[in-house]
Amino acid sequence: MTKGKKDCFVIELKLLIDTWQKDILLKRFEIARTLYNITLSYAVKQYTLMQESKHYRKQLRCYQKAKKSNDTKELKQTANELDTIRQSFGLSEYQLHAYIKKHQHNYKKHIDSNTSQKIASTVWKAVQDVLFKGSKAHFKRYGMLHSVEGKSNKAGIRFKENIVYWNGLTLSVRIRKQDLFVKESLALHTIKYCRLVKKEIRGIHTFYVQLVMEGIPPIKRIPSTGAFRHSYQKQKRVGIDIGPSTIAVVSEETVFMQQLAPEVPLLEKQKRHLLRKLDRSRRSTNPNNFKKDGTIKHGVKLR
Repeated sequence: MTKGKKDCFVIELKLLIDTWQKDILLKRFEIARTLYNITLSYAVKQYTLMQESKHYRKQLRCYQKAKKSNDTKELKQTANELDTIRQSFGLSEYQLHAYIKKHQHNYKKHIDSNTSQKIASTVWKAVQDVLFKGSKAHFKRYGMLHSVEGKSNKAGIRFKENIVYWNGLTLSVRIRKQDLFVKESLALHTIKYCRLVKKEIRGIHTFYVQLVMEGIPPIKRIPSTGAFRHSYQKQKRVGIDIGPSTIAVVSEETVFMQQLAPEVPLLEKQKRHLLRKLDRSRRSTNPNNFKKDGTIKHGVKLR
């Protein structure tokens, strides 16, 4: 029986790190990418071997036949048999956890077991799309892994007293003094797990920590007064239709339409004059590329 999804929200905080800490984080992200590709390569290999199995192909044909005939009993029995075959080839989330553990020991100084299991879970999601949706698995290229995360806030990547701890690294975070939303969230909610995110801003690698919090996020307040930023009215609906140049709003009390970015000047007339000027210039410099009726001859390139 699957667990019900609980309400959660995310807080993102910038990490204040030195150059040597950034180098270690970049190295760990690359190790995580390597573990991802190794595990995915194993899963794809096992999936290929499973497809070559005569028993699997036979059960798959039976499943498709039962599905076409709408035989519920036969469909369930065949699906269970296919699951057994899949697990015999090591294609399940927990079997991928066991596989990645063998390789994680080689990098245990940088990647903890909880983080490696989350990497295996990410691989399993990709494998599920291959198994049940017919998608294609994609490997991560160099520098293309942008996040790593833990399983809880008790081991691995942890956040405690405004500091992130991860395998010997101690990383400070930036929290603005007037950010009441972050302060209320940390005071009133429990952290489920932490996620480290790598972003490239203007060619520079910047790292953030995303705290996945339990529950419903607090209402945002105005820092100077502490009042709610947006008033909440129960059981009232508002419809918004955003167009290319206008926005229409409909509520139970009013209806209005407003132009988007009214301070931006419209230069449509000047654009039309310039386009006509360019067209005249193109036709005068390429007279042999146009027919008598003014249309362009096929297979020619205009200068």
